Amino acid sequence: MYLIYRYGEAIECYQEALICLEKDDPLVYTTMISVLEKMGFIFNIQHQYDEALNAQRRALQIRNENKPIDHLMIAKNLKEIEIGLAGNSKTDYDRAAEYFEKCLHIIEASVSLADPMISDIILYLSLVEEKRNHRELSLAHEINYCLICLKFRPLDQRPIGYSFSRIGQHYEHLNKPILAIDYYRQALTIFQNCLPEWHESRIDMELKLERLSKETIM
Repeated sequence: MYLIYRYGEAIECYQEALICLEKDDPLVYTTMISVLEKMGFIFNIQHQYDEALNAQRRALQIRNENKPIDHLMIAKNLKEIEIGLAGNSKTDYDRAAEYFEKCLHIIEASVSLADPMISDIILYLSLVEEKRNHRELSLAHEINYCLICLKFRPLDQRPIGYSFSRIGQHYEHLNKPILAIDYYRQALTIFQNCLPEWHESRIDMELKLERLSKETIM
């Protein structure tokens, strides 16, 4: 209870400071951003995710208006809020998916498609939708993530290999073994080039291909 009271007291102080800054010297945007970030952090700790997101969104807006190059820090904070939402219950995953979507829209307006933050959030969306049992939607996000990696980071082979593997898993769960085998093979080819023979991901992919190939023939 004491901590909750102290957090509430801190939010009140920050809100008063923000009002004074806006009234007296709106040009001191760095201090306003700092206050909003701290408010977002406290709201996040208290699981007040709407308030946290609004504070971070406002900080992002101020940052973009005054110094667009600094948007990366706020975008990272937004992503951390969404990751914190991905708990263990269905409600948590539903909320996480909702906020990841909001976060993606905000960041897409601030950075280029080549920015790793966009692909990271798309990947988180895919994983959350899988937890929600929305397999086809999760697959769509995963394919989108994979295409971005192939276009902008083709030399970073390991994430692409793991993405191929996850796409294969989706197709296997959707009872499309031919497509699953195709993506498993692509994943294995990459793993053979960048992972040692004893690596568990490489061995796992070989076993999946062997099993699924036998099941398909039968």
